[in-house]
Amino acid sequence: MLSQNLDRENSCPDRNGYKVRAFARAIEVIGALEEPVRDVGQVKKLKGVGVGISNRIDAFLSGKDYDPAAATELSKGTSKSKARKDSDPEETRRKMIVRSLTSVSGIGYYTPTAAKALIDAGCMSIGDLKKPKFFDMLSPLQQTGARYHEHLGRPVERSQAELLAKFISENISCKFDVELVGSYRRGAQSFPGVDIMLTHPSHVHVPTPPSKNGSVTQGINSAPFRTPSRKLREAQDSLLFRDVVFPLESRGLVAETLLLGSKKWQGVIRLPERTVDGTWEERSQRIERIREQQGLYIRLDLNLAPMKSKGAALLALTGDKEFSLDIRTKAAQLGLLLNEFGLWRWTSDPSLPADAEEGYWTFIEGESEVAILRELGVNYVKPIKRNFAYLANSDSNASTIKKGRPRKKVL
Repeated sequence: MLSQNLDRENSCPDRNGYKVRAFARAIEVIGALEEPVRDVGQVKKLKGVGVGISNRIDAFLSGKDYDPAAATELSKGTSKSKARKDSDPEETRRKMIVRSLTSVSGIGYYTPTAAKALIDAGCMSIGDLKKPKFFDMLSPLQQTGARYHEHLGRPVERSQAELLAKFISENISCKFDVELVGSYRRGAQSFPGVDIMLTHPSHVHVPTPPSKNGSVTQGINSAPFRTPSRKLREAQDSLLFRDVVFPLESRGLVAETLLLGSKKWQGVIRLPERTVDGTWEERSQRIERIREQQGLYIRLDLNLAPMKSKGAALLALTGDKEFSLDIRTKAAQLGLLLNEFGLWRWTSDPSLPADAEEGYWTFIEGESEVAILRELGVNYVKPIKRNFAYLANSDSNASTIKKGRPRKKVL
């Protein structure tokens, strides 16, 4: 039922990107349930299933047609109550403080529980966060966000990102290919942080998606390479930490680590500086200045992609989010799964009964962005045009999917 809503919304001339995301997210979380949905109460509290989708599911299970107008009328009473609450000056002030505190990395906007607990304890501003009483209430990740909040709030310029990429290239093995992705690759003049994709000739293993009975919507809205390592030792023994993160730490670039996995590292770094003669400042100077928190600090994401997944990784890491969701949704419509490692098709095991759900994923394509988009029947879109506004308005946009089954390719 939700898949039909998703298909219908995608085919509308005035396609609503927010609805597309909502339907795709709901399909993913409901598809992960172990039992079939027989009552709307099973899904109401699931993250990603809002009131509107709950009402649609309730109507479907009851054998009724969903009436948006009736659902809107039902919610009016709640809206009036909320409006009265919002008019309370104290409540308005509290919301402003929550909004301010949740701008700190790690405290979170969508789940502002930590911010509310801080306010209840007497914290009234971001400046208060550094007071011992409130600072001790924060997790290590939130403490880092508070410590570097002023720095992380400043935009990073293209020239700064290029300087950083050059420093990294010169201070790790020359076998690594270092490529700026994210907003930089989309042509933005400034951005909140720097995203880098790394490839190495020895890193070739492509992880197969979890089976989930062939669900093609799994991870459709998830961040690329963010799957954490099960053990710290696993991450520390990885190529990413051993040959990239550790050398950069020892050379005085890394200030704080926020996330460490075998394929993704995220942290705060101090932008390297050059001396008057054009050489890099001394390693000891960089380490000392980090200790004294001098210089300019930015967020850095390092992503290690398998060589055979370079094209899929570039698609996922370049974005934007709307574009990534759009092409992953198109893949799902064709019965395929697209993630940061490649394009996959679920193949049922011929040795099992026809109605059995067990099977395996077959790798189709991953090395080339052009080839992946071609398999989806989508025209190649230049990185600088990868945004929802372009897709919605371009005459040659990626909304039209060519019919036909993509070719198979086995690793």
